[in-house]
Amino acid sequence: MLVHSPLYANDAVKIYKYSLSDGADICFKKIKEKLGEETKVSTISSFFASGSEIDPRSANRPQGVMTTCTVSYQNPENSKRLLSMSMDTRTGEFKKPLQVEIRVSGDSSKFDLNNYLIALDKINLSPLPAFMESQEKNLSAHYSKFAWTGVRLSSPGTFSNKHQLRVDVAGRLAVNDIKESGYAEFSVDGKKVIKNRLIK
Repeated sequence: MLVHSPLYANDAVKIYKYSLSDGADICFKKIKEKLGEETKVSTISSFFASGSEIDPRSANRPQGVMTTCTVSYQNPENSKRLLSMSMDTRTGEFKKPLQVEIRVSGDSSKFDLNNYLIALDKINLSPLPAFMESQEKNLSAHYSKFAWTGVRLSSPGTFSNKHQLRVDVAGRLAVNDIKESGYAEFSVDGKKVIKNRLIK
């Protein structure tokens, strides 16, 4: 499986606290440790470097290192408000939470934040590594080089009335070396593949 590649053992990875070798769910785990499993969240985003062979701009970020880990969650002191918190991915420490200004399209008086929140203990990423590994044969045929670049929780929106998990991939097409990206979406328990667009 790609996350066990020797690339992730490179000494340069030590510049960053975590990488895919710590698990695709490392950001989610650290957020649970920080906030507690009962905390209600709206979104979580974690991104991993694709490496310089896929993206030349990533020359200083070895493939697999976690470059982003952020969460938006319900303010424990005001249940109608959201806070946003991000990790310093070089130290692994979370920065001070910031207030989120919620913007609504349509009638703002009908907005209910509870419809956009889910408790952390309802989210299960444990099935994702097996799915990712099962896709690597097809990805290796499609791309000359590829890397997993994101694991996210998205809130309900235009295309879904439920929270969803998402994994992202980026690579160089085998046929012409053009950079391309794809994704797959899952139910929050990780068991159901809702959409597989890893290969377009």
